[in-house]
Amino acid sequence: MSLHFEKFDAGKDLIKQRKLFIECFPETLGTPVETVNHYQWKFHSKDQKECSVEYGAYLDNDLVGYYAAIPYHYKFKEEHFKAAMVCDVMTGIKARGKGVFTKLGVYSTNQFKEQGFDFSTGYPIRKEVIPGHIKAGWEILFKLPLYGRFLRFDSFLSKRKLKFLTTFANIILFGWSYLISVFFHKTKRTLNCKSFNSDKLLEIEGLNDFYEKWGKEIPISLVKNREFLLWRLGAPQKKYKIITLNENNNLVGVLIARETEKEGVPCIGILDISILQGYEKYSHYLVNKVIDEMKDSKAELLLMMMSKIMFKRYQLFKASFLKTPYTFYLIIKLLNEKINTSALKQEANWHVMWIDSDDL
Repeated sequence: MSLHFEKFDAGKDLIKQRKLFIECFPETLGTPVETVNHYQWKFHSKDQKECSVEYGAYLDNDLVGYYAAIPYHYKFKEEHFKAAMVCDVMTGIKARGKGVFTKLGVYSTNQFKEQGFDFSTGYPIRKEVIPGHIKAGWEILFKLPLYGRFLRFDSFLSKRKLKFLTTFANIILFGWSYLISVFFHKTKRTLNCKSFNSDKLLEIEGLNDFYEKWGKEIPISLVKNREFLLWRLGAPQKKYKIITLNENNNLVGVLIARETEKEGVPCIGILDISILQGYEKYSHYLVNKVIDEMKDSKAELLLMMMSKIMFKRYQLFKASFLKTPYTFYLIIKLLNEKINTSALKQEANWHVMWIDSDDL
């Protein structure tokens, strides 16, 4: 049997790709993520002028590997660059341990370069896949810890057969939250929050102006605007909550979140928090508002992926977030030799959260 790589043709091999997806990500079985509609949204609805890129590894006619990327744009100081945000990388069971993952990675990223991408990004959480990326020329830039804030312990303790501790643990948690709010939460009468469902995105005034101001304050930032969010928050069967922080009718902060579940615990996943300089200490306004707006979800835990530097800048410890045992990694492969690599490798230059990926 001969192994070869080629551009993936969804018109011919989408059924094979969906079958391989379930084989590699069995936890998605029965969820919207496994559907053809989700695939079409992710890879073929963003912008017809900027198509996603998809490649496959084949053993004769069998699809045994898949490697894809979606175009994301970043502002890098005064320049703009196109990143290949890699996602849904997978190798079938019968092709594992044969170097297919690395070879497909080398082939695909070389194709990215030919397609005019400046660098590629990835966000692995499983350490076992990182050596394969390193062999394909990727570098680890920095860690992205997963931070969490418990709202209740009911499901968490029940899943661990510690239900008898629930009442005591919840009392301690509520007491801690009260003390944090009294001693650490800054207040400002001119600030207020507004809430929007993602299908009302067009009703948020000043959103593009806010993200333009925010982008000028971050050396390396994802270009976020109304057009991007309409796509990013438009996944089939997913609903998002957008919370804005306002002063005198001007946006100074935005939080985006959705309901999710992790290890049987109902959660609120925070895709993004963006706050203008001078208002970082008021991040708790956004956090408390999203908790209040999504209380019907019965969520017991807030989760977000963020660098240690941004976590500290937004003073999220004072919003009762703590580091969990789980860690993502920002990995990157340079495809444009003209990029200032020293600036790119400085963690302080970046603002990276789940919105930079395809997760949630």
